[in-house]
Amino acid sequence: MRASLRRLATRDRVYQTLVHIGKEPIQGGRTGKRIAQLFTGWPPPAEFPSRLGHPDGLTLTRIFPVVVQTRPVELTQNHVSDGRSATVQTPLLKYRHPIIVLSQLFLFALTYYFSFLLRFDFNLHEPFTHSFLKTLPVVVSVKLLVFSYFRLFRGWWRYVGMSDLLDIIKAAAISAPLVYLGVYLAHGMLFFPRSVCVIDLTLTICAIGGIRFAVRAYTESARVHLADANTLIIGAGSAGSAIIRELRGNGKVKYDPVGFIDDDPTKQGMKLQGVKVLGTSEHLPRIIKENDVAHILIAMPSAAGKQIQRIIDKCRACKVDFKTLPAYGDIINGSVSVGHIRNVRVEDLLRRAPVQMDLGRIREKLQGKVVLITGAGGSIGSELARQVANVEPGELVLFDQSESDLHKIDIDLAENFPRLDYAALVGDILDRDRLSDVMAQHRPHFVFHAAAYKHVPMMEKNCFQAVTNNIFGTYHAAHLAREFEVQDFVLISSDKAVNPSNIMGVTKRVSELLILGLQHQRTHFVSVRFGNVLGSKGSVLPLFEEQIARRRPVTVTHPEARRYFMTIPEAVQLVLQAATMGKGGEIFVLDMGEPIKIVDVAHDLIRLSGLEPERDIPIVYTGLRPGEKLFEELKLDEEGIKPTAHEKIRVLEGGRVSSRQVEIWIKELEARTNAKDVNGLIRKLREIVPEYSPSQEILALAQESVYEPLTMSMSAGSPSVKWTRKQSS
Repeated sequence: MRASLRRLATRDRVYQTLVHIGKEPIQGGRTGKRIAQLFTGWPPPAEFPSRLGHPDGLTLTRIFPVVVQTRPVELTQNHVSDGRSATVQTPLLKYRHPIIVLSQLFLFALTYYFSFLLRFDFNLHEPFTHSFLKTLPVVVSVKLLVFSYFRLFRGWWRYVGMSDLLDIIKAAAISAPLVYLGVYLAHGMLFFPRSVCVIDLTLTICAIGGIRFAVRAYTESARVHLADANTLIIGAGSAGSAIIRELRGNGKVKYDPVGFIDDDPTKQGMKLQGVKVLGTSEHLPRIIKENDVAHILIAMPSAAGKQIQRIIDKCRACKVDFKTLPAYGDIINGSVSVGHIRNVRVEDLLRRAPVQMDLGRIREKLQGKVVLITGAGGSIGSELARQVANVEPGELVLFDQSESDLHKIDIDLAENFPRLDYAALVGDILDRDRLSDVMAQHRPHFVFHAAAYKHVPMMEKNCFQAVTNNIFGTYHAAHLAREFEVQDFVLISSDKAVNPSNIMGVTKRVSELLILGLQHQRTHFVSVRFGNVLGSKGSVLPLFEEQIARRRPVTVTHPEARRYFMTIPEAVQLVLQAATMGKGGEIFVLDMGEPIKIVDVAHDLIRLSGLEPERDIPIVYTGLRPGEKLFEELKLDEEGIKPTAHEKIRVLEGGRVSSRQVEIWIKELEARTNAKDVNGLIRKLREIVPEYSPSQEILALAQESVYEPLTMSMSAGSPSVKWTRKQSS
């Protein structure tokens, strides 16, 4: 009877694995418990018999060892009654290393013996039999030393790979001439065929490597029986191959891959990692039914959004669970794994062609340099931090006024970039002294200025705060960057700066003009302008998701409202790419693709939640909010827009603004802001940005302005304003 219930302990968790061998089924409660006690020292858990479906105990089967169950078990006081450590080792595990060494010594002797047999056509006779016995200790000893040097008696064989096979080949190749030399020195070459060494070299590689890969093949096939459900993988490419390989090596993931689906006709019928391509997506319903498929994994990280949408529609029609891998652009290191598998999101349906990045140029620009990111806790700022961390800067300085958001990115970087030198600093860009201290201490080479107020309707109601934070804050950061001779200053701007119709957009446009006037031979100032990013704090997605989760109507402003959308990682990748192109004074405009109807996004999100628009969740149109437009503009085709080396980045010559003009603008805006004069503020913003069209809401607010200018005079080149309270009518 060869059965064992083994407990594999790792610190505070114990993993129980039932392995069984036997030609005839062996049943028995007492027998099973005795086997468990023999190999573990503990009785098996009481629930095991019922879990295996037999009232008396364990039911064991034969042919090959098959893992029936693996599950974590918490240690209890009943398990450790003698006060010893909770770390558990079975007798086999305790003596695992000696057993491995002995098994390898046996294989060394066996391959050496078969080398003689093959040399003499399986007719070994004297005096060569005596020569074999006399030289065997030398051969085994030499191999033992060489293979020990390569640490081939340690490690888990179920994780063996090509690197291990290469080590085996190296060890065998080195041991062969040493065996020859050892035999020559110890016994001479009389009655010792030299060809035996060559044959033994080949057999050693086959035997030592073969047994390891056999163990790996067994454990991977055994895990298949543990899988919860049959799984189809759509996409028989590099991503699909990587997923199959990891599924077989990861016992915690309960997917049983039964086949691939791929629309490439040249791949039909081929096998990838031993898994066959069963057909195309057109055959999906039939394949799902024939193979009793419960899960579908979409392993197509480079596929376009329309292709993903088509596959999802088929999966939904077949009523099977489906998950996907994110786009390559959303994965920092570009490699896929089981850990990336997730539910399909709206951004998967909006995928465009992957962004082609010149990582070498970005790394050359930022590697080893000090990078400061303002607004580092926000959606764009935090993603900037992650991607900059990936190119190994000398130091990364995170600056944000929100301690909670800063704490989140702090934890993220600590976990994913343990070797990164970074500082998470709380501060406000309006606090010039604090920002000056930070720059003086860290001396950044690059500044990415992402700190800003971005919520359009909110800023219409809080215009003074928008001007103070977005304009004055940018001025402080840019002026200090020039003062401390920062190499490059990158302003994160917005498509709402084009023909602005709201306070948020016009403050962004003024910010672009400000940094044009601060150009300096030692500091290059550039702006990067793009549209909405999916998943950011101010986007519609969080609102839609909350409304759907509560089964409330989804609110859309207008049936024809359209916006440019881009994922956060994609936007940040292009920002970094644009930063490497700037020479000073440019406004880079990102190609956001085609604008998308907001109502279409709402429909997709409802369907991804397993519901139907209108039937399960109604769409309610609320009307455009203060400061909003039906369409946003990026000015990709207008005169003055030029292409760059990157197909998705255009450049707009920002024009010329003098530093003197910037100083005047700042003082005049400060005067109107301090006086809380909405009317005067709007007039000044329109003077600076003639294309600005104030919304009806801000014009109404201007009519209610509490103060109006009485006199204005220029003294020493700076405005002097006196204000008087409006008389009530």
